[in-house]
Parts: sequence; C-alpha cells; structure tokens
Amino acid sequence: MKRRSLLAFPLAAAAFPIQALAQGTYPDKPIKLIVPFAPGTALDIVGRLAAAGASEELKVPIVVDNKLGASGVIGTEVVAKAAPDGYTLLFTAPAHYINQFVFASLPFDAVKDFRPVTKVSNAQLVMVAGKSSPFTTAKQVIEFAKANPGKLRYSSSGLGGTIHLAFSLFNQMAGTTIEHVPYTSGSQALTDVIAGHLDITFTAIATALPQAKAGNLKLLGVSGLKRSSAMPEVPTISEAALPGFELTSWGGALARNNVPDALIEKLNAAFLKVAQRSEFQAKLVAAGIEPDPLGTGAFAKQIEAEVPKWKRLVESTGAAHSQKQ
Repeated sequence: MKRRSLLAFPLAAAAFPIQALAQGTYPDKPIKLIVPFAPGTALDIVGRLAAAGASEELKVPIVVDNKLGASGVIGTEVVAKAAPDGYTLLFTAPAHYINQFVFASLPFDAVKDFRPVTKVSNAQLVMVAGKSSPFTTAKQVIEFAKANPGKLRYSSSGLGGTIHLAFSLFNQMAGTTIEHVPYTSGSQALTDVIAGHLDITFTAIATALPQAKAGNLKLLGVSGLKRSSAMPEVPTISEAALPGFELTSWGGALARNNVPDALIEKLNAAFLKVAQRSEFQAKLVAAGIEPDPLGTGAFAKQIEAEVPKWKRLVESTGAAHSQKQ
C-alpha cells in the first residue's frame, strides 16, 4: 500500500502544475454555449445577448449552438458528455430540472452532473387568446370554465412542460377543468390559438409581444407577482383573478459538475458583469424579459429551493415519469 502511494504522488504532483497552468490561461479558445431550445425563443434571445457580452469580457468567441428536442434533453446531453474543461456550457431554463420528474429516464442527472454558473434573467408567461376570442381577462376565462366544464381547451408544448405546469396550477387554484391539448412545440401550440383552433395558452412575453402588436393575440394576464415592464397595462393573474398565482421561468448558464472552481469563477465574473450592465438589461426589457442577475452561490440556492416545488407540481399533473425520449 505504501509503495503504491509513493508511486502515485509524483504523478499527482506532476499533473498539478499542468492543471494550474491550464486554469491560468483559460480561456484560450472558443467556448460553445448550448441552448437546448429553438432559435428565437426567449431563452435563445437571452443566451445570445449574454454570450456576446461575455465573449468581450473573456476575449474569446462564445458560439451559441441550438440543440433542440425532447424538451431540452438532447442539447443537455451534449453538455453532460462534453469534457469538463469549461469550453462547453449550457444555457437553460427550469425545464432542465423539471425533466427529471417528467421523463421515465434521462441520460444524465440534472442535479449531480451540472453546477450553476450565473443566472441572467427571469421570464414571465402571459395567458393569451386569439383575436376572435370573447375573452379579454383571466377572470372571464375562469367564469366561463366554471359555467361550462370541459368546454375550454388550452394548448401546450407537451406534457410536463412549463405551459402544462402553469395551466395545472391555474386549474388547481381556480377550481376549473380546462382541458389540455399537448403539442410537440410551443410555436405550434401558439399558432393554433392564433388560428382559433384552441382557446388559450401561455407563452413567453417575448413571443407574445409581436403577435399582440400585430393584432393576432389578446393578452389576458401575466404569470408573475408583478406586472411586466414590457406590457405594464396587462394585469397579473394574481391581482386580477387568483391571488398568489405565480409561475415564472429563468435563463442561466450551467456547466459540468466537475469543471474546476477557478474556471467557474472566471465564467461567473464575465456573465455577471454583463448581466448587471444597464444597456444589457435594457435590451432584455425591450424583448419582454426581466433582468435578474445572480452569481453562482445565489443561483444555486434558488435552484435548490425550486426543485421540490417543480417535483410537487409535476406529480400533481399525473405526468410524473410518463415520457420517453
């Protein structure tokens, strides 16, 4: 045993300066930022803005790569299998942690295989209806749904997704039974509401804004506890219909769990500096996204507090571990 220890020590000692040198020069080549959802989504918008700013801070290109599919699982798996050298990062949303409760199995552990780097933003959802809909408020939706059980239908991006969870919470709190019609993408779910094939849905404010300005959507209420600065005329569902109703999303960077602390500190410093800039925050607000920069420690605490809530909500929908990739 002693002989093995003595032999191993020079190897470890020799490796240490190399690792320290690598961390000291990091980064010295382009970084890939995987966004596991489609281009043009709220998360993609934030990720691209954050990548552009952090690239300037770190003095290397940060290349955004959209790897979408399976509610974010496909892109996340790319990062889970990448080398833990800080050159492949994930820019994701709560779906990263929700999926472990929705899918029967995953090719990674959402908690153990990843570590938070920086939170950049919050994104509220907004309940919307098509331009020909009789509804103009969330309260009207509740009143109609109670008077006409089973008559209203909402679309979502799939079982266990954020929209599904938002409506599950809405139904629970309102005592309604608005029926769920799951789609394979949020864009198709929204398109069919615009076309009048379905009654309502939730979508990101950044997605709803241009459609509302074009006259294609009615904005019924936002999902946070405070009104959105991007559409301050639209009340919160909490204030107008269901006190305490809240379901929001966030955008933030994660890394492999065994990326060295020194590299995480460099990444966090860059992303956090960008996320705190007034001009960066103004761009987010203009897109309907709320700035909410948090460093590594605070971001980790938020996630730790949220995961049990997501677990309970998924279990209440009956969708727990129901999906296959």
